[in-house]
Amino acid sequence: MTRVSNLFRVQTIDSQIDSHTSRLAEIDRRLREHPELDSARVEEAEARRLLEESRQALRHAEEEARRQQQRIADTDKTLYGGGVRNPKELQDLQEEAASLRRYLSVLEERQLQAMLQHEEHEKAVSDAQGRREQCERERTEADRKLSAEQVQQQSVLATLDVQREAAVSALPAEDLAKYNAVRQAKRGLAIARLEGGSCAACGVAPSAARIDSARSGQEIVLCGNCGRILYLG
Repeated sequence: MTRVSNLFRVQTIDSQIDSHTSRLAEIDRRLREHPELDSARVEEAEARRLLEESRQALRHAEEEARRQQQRIADTDKTLYGGGVRNPKELQDLQEEAASLRRYLSVLEERQLQAMLQHEEHEKAVSDAQGRREQCERERTEADRKLSAEQVQQQSVLATLDVQREAAVSALPAEDLAKYNAVRQAKRGLAIARLEGGSCAACGVAPSAARIDSARSGQEIVLCGNCGRILYLG
């Protein structure tokens, strides 16, 4: 193998390592973050908050109606108890009783609306709870698969690390240093193939002299445009 082909072998391994490392980072992020489940939990919590508010409103409406019924009962007791004989007072009591009953109708309507709203919120909680439980089941299954893939990716990385160590051991120190410097400068891609007479990374055709120098693979020749190592293999 030539100097550049040895470097290209290292780059091939490094690219695979980068890919698997990136996937592992993504798996780790997905195992830590659960946006769908978090959203479902927030939705359920809000539904339960509204349900509690509607429960309190219903209790208040029921209590108001009960008190009004008691007022009516007290008024009727006075009206029909025989203790009041003055016609004017009797008339006033009758008007008060009628007014109390009219307002009771209003309160009972409010109570009915509060009851209906409470039932709606009970259903909303039930629905939200169902969605949250479904999200939890899906999340558990997804995490199981991700954890299995995580182990597999780690195993592949361990193998690639061994392969890279073997490939690097065959490189002269100066070649490895040059490769590492270009790789760092070019965001991971240090070597570019020559395809159709042009650098595959930037698309610019190197000079004939550069191509001739790179053809043997025994010299490290850089693309005059992008600065990557040229490889004709």
